Amino acid sequence: VITTGAVDRPVAEATIGWMIALTHHMFVKDRLVRTGQWNDRTNYMGCELRDRTLGVIGLGGIGRTLVSLLNGFGMRPPIAFDPFASAEVFDRSGVRSVPFDELLATADFVSIHCPLTEETRGLIGASELRRMKRGAYLINTARGGIVDEEALFDALQSGHLAGAALDCFENEPVTEPHPLCKLENVLLAPHSIAWTNELFRDIGRTSCQSMLDLSLGRSPHGVVNRELLQKASFREKWSRVTGIPVESLK
Repeated sequence: VITTGAVDRPVAEATIGWMIALTHHMFVKDRLVRTGQWNDRTNYMGCELRDRTLGVIGLGGIGRTLVSLLNGFGMRPPIAFDPFASAEVFDRSGVRSVPFDELLATADFVSIHCPLTEETRGLIGASELRRMKRGAYLINTARGGIVDEEALFDALQSGHLAGAALDCFENEPVTEPHPLCKLENVLLAPHSIAWTNELFRDIGRTSCQSMLDLSLGRSPHGVVNRELLQKASFREKWSRVTGIPVESLK
């Protein structure tokens, strides 16, 4: 059983926070005050989210929540690439489905919310970064390995990309100074951007509810291998442990 949905809002909120922090140079301006470089503030003119385009890679729960929370910022209609999402999901979310290359070329913010699979490993490499809109921002709160970090460093250092934010890396934990740490237009987190009190509360509640459901003969929400519930060996063991007739397990 997985606790689906618990991470949707905290990851989406953190993504928006990073979008604002990057475009307004918040962390850089904080450093200017702390290091007595007040007069350098004129070197860091920010920009608003208004009239910008968000491109989402992976329109699952997190991607849909992100789009929903961004309503009210005056952004252009969001676009997304997800070959597994139905037309109904796109319509219900108010998101336009576009080919991968169009998303890269159009979006001012490319936010990654897909799983790491054989198909998505290295999805964003040097070629894809070059095809991104000049001055765009890349945010990865999904998994390391989806983005080529060396190629990302080059794209940021050259000025092709305006900034990036990463919560995950190819090799974790990061035990040595990462090359991206040298760049001031990058925000980094130790794969914990979604960690909130509410997240772990919801995970606990969902887990307990799943155990309660199973003990009462109800099929828990979020079962990954649902076919197991129909196997005779599992049903007999479950009935023996719970004392509930096998027929009660739906």
